[in-house]
Amino acid sequence: MNKVIGLTGGIATGKSAVSTFLGRKGIPIIDADIVARQVQEPGENGLKAIIAEFGQEVLAPSGCLDRTRLGEIVFQHPQKLKRLVQVMDPFIREKIIHEIDRYRDKQLTVLDAPTLFENGYTYLTDSIVVVYCDPVTQMKRLRRRDDLTISQASARIKSQWSLQTKCDLADTIIYNSGSLENTNMQVEDWLQQEKKY
Repeated sequence: MNKVIGLTGGIATGKSAVSTFLGRKGIPIIDADIVARQVQEPGENGLKAIIAEFGQEVLAPSGCLDRTRLGEIVFQHPQKLKRLVQVMDPFIREKIIHEIDRYRDKQLTVLDAPTLFENGYTYLTDSIVVVYCDPVTQMKRLRRRDDLTISQASARIKSQWSLQTKCDLADTIIYNSGSLENTNMQVEDWLQQEKKY
């Protein structure tokens, strides 16, 4: 029987590294960020809904979504971010459910979703793994990764639930403030426990 694992964390806590490690083990990964991008491609209903809500200014000259411009709009205005989530949710949720159904014959499937809690996707999962790192490390990683100012990085971190809240709701916590090797060892140990059931 298929078990769906919800994999989440905070922005720049290392969730993608854990997801990549699990993918290399042959476990199907449903990446909610990739799903979101797919439903925002030119011609897709998700992109049409974004344009209807935020206007043509969020389009690049190519007709694709200008993610940087959209990010500037929503991450500085919590109500606009909330509205973006509401607009996109039906399209993303439908595709995630379709992807989960595709992997029903697998022992484990991972739903990799940074906003698993915020967007109410937990009901689609059987257990939840949160990837945690300390706030100083998180800020450094995010600023370096996305070339952000402190205020820009802070706005993105604050747009999500606190890591502590997510950890309180998790079935398993992977600590990722140290080396990647240490993180992978924790994931391997967790995976061995999962395979026993």
